[in-house]
Amino acid sequence: MFDWIKRLFGEGYIYATFECTDGSKGRGRVPYIGDINTLDRNELIQNIKREVFFKSGKIVKTVTIID
Repeated sequence: MFDWIKRLFGEGYIYATFECTDGSKGRGRVPYIGDINTLDRNELIQNIKREVFFKSGKIVKTVTIID
């Protein structure tokens, strides 16, 4: 609803790599809208873990945010 206001502060992607408990690895990108300085890193990592589990049923062990 207010995405057009958030876009005034920026938008783009955050890139991350992750490793699952079964040894498989992956990488992905997460879109963001708004001021990147207000982004909560821990919340982002939890969202990545939930999304990978939801889509593939794999449990993520580590997540690395690529700067």
